[in-house]
Amino acid sequence: MIKRPLAAAAVLAAAFWVTGCSVDLPWGDGSVSVDEDGVSVGNGDGEVSVDSEGDPAVSVDGDGSLTIASADGTVTEDCEGRTVNVTASAGEVVLNGTCERVNVLGSNMTVHVGSADTINVVGADNTVYHATGEPSIIDVGTGNEISAGGDAQA
Repeated sequence: MIKRPLAAAAVLAAAFWVTGCSVDLPWGDGSVSVDEDGVSVGNGDGEVSVDSEGDPAVSVDGDGSLTIASADGTVTEDCEGRTVNVTASAGEVVLNGTCERVNVLGSNMTVHVGSADTINVVGADNTVYHATGEPSIIDVGTGNEISAGGDAQA
């Protein structure tokens, strides 16, 4: 009798892995999806993804926001007054200039921001620096550090 519930649990677990999972972000209308092909972040205006090999993608969404997806390495971009969405793991992102808002979703990231009105961080063990200003900060996670400093140019 125990074999039937275990078999059902195994089938359910396999189905979850194959179909992946999706989560809505606590700000705006974006969502994050994870499945066997990689990770994607999107909203009604556009989407960016990282494939299962971890190759990063940088895109400008339909609303003009910049999305950076990276599983490793360093990415440097200019904010140009835009909202920037960073979804990554164990990488480093340098955002020079003035950002409207920076949304960080990931773990073990280091993000350097020139300046921003708002910085939102979701995840664990991320370090986010802002070179100038006093942005509004939302920190949802554990072990995140958000402070003045860093290597970005304002």
